[in-house]
Amino acid sequence: MKRFYLFTFLLLGCQNQPKLKSFNNVITADDSLNIELSKADTIYYHSETLGLDITYPSYLRHQFLEDDQMEVFLNDDLSLSFMEQRLFKGDDLFRTPGQQLMGMGAELLEAGDDYSLHTGQDGDFEYYAKVIDDSTRIVTIILRYLPDRAGAAEGLKEYVRNYTLH
Repeated sequence: MKRFYLFTFLLLGCQNQPKLKSFNNVITADDSLNIELSKADTIYYHSETLGLDITYPSYLRHQFLEDDQMEVFLNDDLSLSFMEQRLFKGDDLFRTPGQQLMGMGAELLEAGDDYSLHTGQDGDFEYYAKVIDDSTRIVTIILRYLPDRAGAAEGLKEYVRNYTLH
């Protein structure tokens, strides 16, 4: 009988105690990508096709394309594209890449003397782009990602924003 009272006392006494919080220890694809982002190295790549020296984070993989106008680096739902357009005297561009982006509904975030930053949406993907004009060529860098990868894309946005031609 003493055991019953002791058990009842302990049971009632524990009801008013604060409950421990549970933790979600399930790692999602976005979490694993963020872990990969945090330990990334920089890879240096010279594109003979574009005549550009490109640095990119090691968690992206170079996609070899037959298209000689673009270099693409990707990982799952993130992609980083580099495009170049040479300018020659007498060339009359119909629309610059920045104007093309804005024609697709992109928002102009910032414009400097030799660059512009844009953001927008294309189908299911969001994008963040930088257009650099060094007076002999226009280089466009576009980061594309699914909205649920926005957290993982933040570091790459900073990378695009700070990208300079070498």
